Amino acid sequence: MEQGPQDNTASQRAQAVAETVEQLRVLLDSDAPTPAALAAAEAVLRTLAARQALWPAEDFPIPADRLWQAYKLHEDADGRYAVYAVPMRPGHAQPPHDHTTWALIAGVRGVERNVLYARPAAGAPAAPLVVRAQALVAAGSSLAIGPSDLHAIEVLGPGDALHLHVYGRGFGHLAGRQIFDPATGAGRPFPVVAGLS
Repeated sequence: MEQGPQDNTASQRAQAVAETVEQLRVLLDSDAPTPAALAAAEAVLRTLAARQALWPAEDFPIPADRLWQAYKLHEDADGRYAVYAVPMRPGHAQPPHDHTTWALIAGVRGVERNVLYARPAAGAPAAPLVVRAQALVAAGSSLAIGPSDLHAIEVLGPGDALHLHVYGRGFGHLAGRQIFDPATGAGRPFPVVAGLS
């Protein structure tokens, strides 16, 4: 049976993702990779994101009643090296949160503002979170986040965004994640991630 264009794109995408994961294994064979290793891994993910033909919008629809959706492209049997394509509408935002694992984000299209915060010391009195950096993730750019780093996101528009995310462990294997109140620095458990396909 002959493959149609969509089947061929999906096959090429799956092969490209598998090759990318193998490169990342070499660079990030650790639960706490060095900044240099994360920087090298960002470059690998940017290369995958730059292959625009692999990421047509029709392959990654956003449900009408949601602002985002995550499509799992790869995850090891033990939950490691989870790769997601995440389409998002303008206005999608997440308050400051951690991941408890390393994370990489690379832009395919659209713009997402990331605000990175200093993490409050355990037992510190209530105080506003301190912004330590801001970064825009768009086509051709990327961001690496460590296990204890805090960031907030907002999709700026004008159009929809699609970004690639890679996590040391997939959403279903993360425990102890927190969301932080930017006004007080207080943390609370991160809710179960919905919107996965």
